[in-house]
Amino acid sequence: MMNGLFDLSNQLFWMLVVAVGFPLATIFLGEINLRLRRAKHPLFTPLSNLRNLILPTLTLFLLLSKVMGLARDTVGVRISETLLWIAVIYTTLSIVNVILFEDAQEGTWQANVPKLFLDLSRFFLVLIGTAIVLSSVWQADLGGLLTALGVGSLVIGLALQDSLSNIFSGIALLFERPFKLGDWIQVDDTLGKVVQITWRSVHLQTKSDDIVIVPNSELAGGTLKNHNRPISVYQIKVELGFSYDDPPNKIKQIMIQTALETEGVLAEPPPLVLTSAYADFTINYQVLFYVSDYSQELSVRDRFMTRVWYVAKRYNLNIPYPIAAEYQYQSATPTPKMLADIAKKTLMQIPSLNQFGSEMLDTLSKKGTWLDFARGEFVILEGESLRGLYLIISGIAEILVTDQTGQKQIIGQLETGELFGEKASLICEQISDVCVLAVEDLQVLLLDKSTLQTLLEQSPRLSYEIGEIMELRRRAVNSVLNAA
Repeated sequence: MMNGLFDLSNQLFWMLVVAVGFPLATIFLGEINLRLRRAKHPLFTPLSNLRNLILPTLTLFLLLSKVMGLARDTVGVRISETLLWIAVIYTTLSIVNVILFEDAQEGTWQANVPKLFLDLSRFFLVLIGTAIVLSSVWQADLGGLLTALGVGSLVIGLALQDSLSNIFSGIALLFERPFKLGDWIQVDDTLGKVVQITWRSVHLQTKSDDIVIVPNSELAGGTLKNHNRPISVYQIKVELGFSYDDPPNKIKQIMIQTALETEGVLAEPPPLVLTSAYADFTINYQVLFYVSDYSQELSVRDRFMTRVWYVAKRYNLNIPYPIAAEYQYQSATPTPKMLADIAKKTLMQIPSLNQFGSEMLDTLSKKGTWLDFARGEFVILEGESLRGLYLIISGIAEILVTDQTGQKQIIGQLETGELFGEKASLICEQISDVCVLAVEDLQVLLLDKSTLQTLLEQSPRLSYEIGEIMELRRRAVNSVLNAA
């Protein structure tokens, strides 16, 4: 009797499958889906399709063909089987999409597959599934159907000539692959990053975050410039002009160093400075340096151009400009006397220096060298020979040291009136064991070693305070270096 019950041709067996199996499978898949939804698992959608699409259509097909015993060539059975095939194809595509392309990491082949390629793959899979359904379920003559489709395609092709041109241009671009998702390309006057490739067009995101849609036919028939090919490294060219009084070799050395110290500029390939022209007021230079990707061009150019002003001021480089008219105005640039007064006031804020008379402080403020640093610039680097003692006139700086892992750790912060470079007070040549970084625009007064030695000879108290600062910073450095 049991063998008869489980006979696949037994109507009672299929009644039990439909009456018991369908509810149990629905409950089982519902519990799994609930857990997947709570965990935000990518397989939630395919299993939902399995529960909500395949299971009901399969049950309907079994009910009609096995329980009710309807022949497979009846309309109701064919419709239910067609719906079942549609659900299976749709769920299979969703599973493949989740397994291969869901949450694809940037830089992997999955992330770089164009949307157009995925659409074409889905289209051909659907065509194959449709052919199987028509042939096996509806017993259609595929040869005659293809003939009819050929005639219909000719009419449709004439009516949709422009649209089809874009589609086939997209297919040609797909196989040629002149660009990929994430590349920066220029088409005529439009520059943007490729964010989507569709049947009809390519979507570009401009630097101003606008989306420009370029038809595939224009891309295939026009000139296209890819800023990420053949390599992603991008060269930035900056034109600068300096005075005829500034030696070209000095300019080149300073600009190369400035480029290397700018965040985002690559050390390889190395920066290059070329003397390009002798103009009416300036000697013109081309500064060439490289960034890892074109998307960094704007921000790195801005950082470099900003630093040029501070570097020019520190090294007394002159950037001339033509004057069309003469105006009487009060300059906003501080005069040497104004700078000396500011330095004197700052020196008087330091307890160990206010013991000196006004005349001595005047001398110090005039002998010191004024240096300006942009936010993000290093004033002192580890391993660099110390030029003297630095006094902060305005701004904030951080003291950093490199730990055992190669990471820079902050060990202190400096504000107006504070000193650094204290090891320069020692008689022998001293190398800095820390970095000092400008957190905001920084203005410092540099007292050279001879001036510093004169101060130390006249003020034992200053020597003591510098010694205290030196010891505290030595301990801070050692605590970082000795950390596990």
